[in-house]
Order: sequence, then C-alpha cells, then structure tokens
Amino acid sequence: MLPKLVTGSFEVYEWCLGRDGFTAEDVAHEFGFELDKSKAIVANLMDLQLVRPSRRQDDWLVPVDPGVAYSHVLTPGELDLLERKLAIGQLRHDLARLSLLFRSSKFASGYANSFEIVKVPEVVRSLMSEAAANSSHEVVCMQSESGQSAEELVEAQTRDLQMLGRGVRMRLLYQHAARFDTPTREHAEKLMVSGAEIRTAGALFGEVVIFDRTTAFIPSSGEDGGAVIVQERSLIDFLYSCFEHVWATAKKFDTRRAEIDAISDDMKKEIVEMLISGAKDEVIARRLGVSVRTCRKHIGQVMQMFGATSRFQFGYLVFDYLAKEANPGEAG
Repeated sequence: MLPKLVTGSFEVYEWCLGRDGFTAEDVAHEFGFELDKSKAIVANLMDLQLVRPSRRQDDWLVPVDPGVAYSHVLTPGELDLLERKLAIGQLRHDLARLSLLFRSSKFASGYANSFEIVKVPEVVRSLMSEAAANSSHEVVCMQSESGQSAEELVEAQTRDLQMLGRGVRMRLLYQHAARFDTPTREHAEKLMVSGAEIRTAGALFGEVVIFDRTTAFIPSSGEDGGAVIVQERSLIDFLYSCFEHVWATAKKFDTRRAEIDAISDDMKKEIVEMLISGAKDEVIARRLGVSVRTCRKHIGQVMQMFGATSRFQFGYLVFDYLAKEANPGEAG
C-alpha cells in the first residue's frame, strides 16, 4: 500500500522549507504537538522521502524535492496499478467470453441472470465478433446513428461480409440521415451487393444487434462504448418484434435522387410530429441522427411550408391544419 500524508505533514513540510534543518522536537515546539505525534509526522515525511537526514548536522532533517519522492514512491506504485488494471481487464474479458458460452449451453436454464453488463469497449467488440462467428441463421441490426468512425465501419464491414459469405441472412435498419452520410452509404452498398437487406426510417427508438434470436447486444446510451448483452428469450423476442415493427414501414435503402427527396419529406413529417409533442431541437436531432444545425435547417424548411415566421405561429398553424383534416366539413 502506498504511504499518504497524515494530518499535519503538509503544514510541517511547508514550515521546514524556511529552515536550515529541524528535529522532531522542533516540530513539537513549533506546532504544540505531543512529541509522539511529531515523531509520527516526521516518520511519515521520511516514508514519503520528502525529508532526509542533513549532511551538515547529524540530528537534523532537511526537505527534499517532491519530484524525487514522485520518482521513488509514486512511479513504482503507478506501474503496479497499471499491471493490476491490465490483469483485471484481461480477466473481465475472459470471464465475459466464458459467460457468453455458458449462457448458450444447456446449463444456463437453471440461472435467472440472463444479461451481462460489459463496460469495456474492446471486450464488447470481441464478444460481438465471437457471436457473429457463431451465427448461422439471421442477424438483425438497428443502428440509430450514422457517422461511425472509419475504424468501426471497417471492423463492422469485415464481420458482416464474413457472415453474408456463410449464407447468414442480414437485415439492417438505419435512420434516413444515413443516406446523406457518404461513408455509411458506401458501407451499405457493399453489404447490399453481398446480399444484405437495408432499410431506413425517420426515427428509431434505440440501437440493438440480435444474433440468431439468441443473443442481443444493446449499446449503452453514453459514450463509454459499453453494452448490455441479453440472452433471455422473452426479452430477445420483444426486441425482435420492435425491430420487425419498424422494418415493416421503413423504406428500402437506395441512392436514387428521387428517393432521397422522398426521404427528406419523410424526415420533415417526423420533425412536425416531434415539434408538436414539445421536443427540443437537440432531442429531435438525436432521434433523427443528424446534427443540431441540420435539424434546425429542416425545421426552418418545415415552418416555411406552413408559412410560419415563428415557432409559436407554426404551432398554431399546425394545430389548425390538423383540426381541418379531422373535420373537413367545418373548413371555411
């Protein structure tokens, strides 16, 4: 265990910087401490290598640069901590892999815990690659955000093409915004050539990847790169049904300009619905998978369609329009 400054050590160190040397008795006299306490403080400073015996006088102590203490005390401790963290990370990785294997075995039925929370991104990617390698029937994926990094796209593409090459059916759901992201569009085109089915929708409720309807990966909502790994059948069936519900009304992914224009109109309808519900721009942008700036551009275009010059006027015009649609006989 690393030593630490005890009560009074900081003050004594600061005080001794103004002296040629000092003893435990000097500390007791200066601060009004009991001699035993003064000796304990001096011993603490020596353990931390913040003071050393003086070369000028045998019973004196003099201060040492804390940088020396850092190199002699903290550096070995930091190396030990790093080794421990690496060992813990490796063990967590190994246990997560073994857990995934166990949950897929006949022994898993006797255990209530059917999901695993994995917070290390490298472990999540490794487990996902392992699940992909073991898949033989179908993989479905709901990706709520476009703009994955180049490294993530390459890793996903390699994994997906290998599954498609083995005859695994693959269905992917993106948001409409993915059509306007060049790397994502190129990635989608390569997968479709190999047999993947890809559609887009205006807004998705989240992200999920389901392998053979036996294992589901739900990425965490934060930026830590973690995920919840689910292997409970009823929950997986629910997630799968959510995917199917969105898939049924989603639009097939292609790059025709006319289709892109239609998608833009579809996004505007989603924006109207979310504005009516009172959602803020940031929330709308996140759900549509676009930047706040792009979202506000779409909002401006929608307001222009209704002839509104303010959010308040827009709300009034939309509600008036909906009321007329619901009661056409009362119009005029």
